[in-house]
Amino acid sequence: MTEPNTLRAALAAENLFGPEHLVDPFPLYARARRDAPVFFNAPTSCWVVSRSEDIVTVLRDTERFSSKYLMSPRTPLAPEVVAVLGDPDAWLPTLLTTDPPDHTRLRGLLSKGFSPQRIAAMEPEIRAIADALIDGFVADGRVDLIARFAFPFTASVIGDMLGMRRDDIARLKRWSDDWIRLVWNVEPAEQLIEAARGLVEFQRYFAEVIAERTRRPGDDMLSALIQAHLDDDARLNEEELIAVPMQLIMAGHETTLYLIGNALMSLLEHPAHLAAVRADAGLLEHVVEEVLRLDPPVLWITRRTTVEVELGGVTIPAGATVQVAVCSANREESLFREPATFNPCRPNADRHLTFGRGAHFCLGAPLARLEARVALDRLLARLPGLRLDPEQPPERATAIGFRGHARLVALWDAPPGP
Repeated sequence: MTEPNTLRAALAAENLFGPEHLVDPFPLYARARRDAPVFFNAPTSCWVVSRSEDIVTVLRDTERFSSKYLMSPRTPLAPEVVAVLGDPDAWLPTLLTTDPPDHTRLRGLLSKGFSPQRIAAMEPEIRAIADALIDGFVADGRVDLIARFAFPFTASVIGDMLGMRRDDIARLKRWSDDWIRLVWNVEPAEQLIEAARGLVEFQRYFAEVIAERTRRPGDDMLSALIQAHLDDDARLNEEELIAVPMQLIMAGHETTLYLIGNALMSLLEHPAHLAAVRADAGLLEHVVEEVLRLDPPVLWITRRTTVEVELGGVTIPAGATVQVAVCSANREESLFREPATFNPCRPNADRHLTFGRGAHFCLGAPLARLEARVALDRLLARLPGLRLDPEQPPERATAIGFRGHARLVALWDAPPGP
């Protein structure tokens, strides 16, 4: 067994943004859970929390662990980037970056659109989007399921909810990626200047769309938010009106895209489970829940301390960035039997923390679950003999803080041509 102080020193030096960690972060967190459940990591300038009990403490305590700076740069941006962007601590407020009572007010405005009943009613529309995408490649017998299916599928679902033109989805995704790049702030200044311009364009785009939608409202979530703003500026001010759809594009697309890819990989790597869900599509709900536990699309959830805090036997100073490693809690040995094993029959898979806990529990959780289930159902139903292409190995995405695939090329038994 490694001495705790020796392990803490090793963990402090580990590059959590490095490609090796992003490909397989789980051995590091297993060591941390055992001997150093809370540790400081120098390359990321943050404190990492690895055990479930401590993570739940952080997520439920909005007074000592604030979400306000969730989307602020982890380290100071270069002056030339700030010159394009403005004060990064004054970025627009979102559901992700507010604490109660503002968070409660914003969540109340969005909750109707994300209610389980509203999401369940969307299933026929979501199924139609999936089938239309599959129609575009079903005869080919080979496709990159990320580029041709998971990406446009998840983007279309959230875009349609907001009433966005589908032709705009690609650039909206690019701008949301720019936002995330600025948060992590690990690239050269020249590249981050371009990202800053992208974020400014993201804001400008929604300001223009909101102006147009104010004149010509539609039957969509953005129009409903605009009406709430017009009815009472105190319920939703102009800055929030711009920021909320930006956040929904970012959060509502990236995580579900990676969830679908991870679920496909889990099934394609386990033929017995794949055969079982082909025989009984009702098992797909359990598959999705187990993938959310075992191979979640997000590694961490970020908070900032407002006061000095004792946690896991360690003192964390006020103003410190805290990363709660939900991917670690999801494999905690005291909670899950054989935690590194893919087991869709696991009775307590839903105890995972991927969607968080407390006031900030993911509002879009029902939608993400539905999208993943429908995606798997339609792909398996329409692509007989679906399997990985042995000549095109899967490629992991390198987006910091996320876990998913950039490429997932698959083959199937396509019907013979005319």
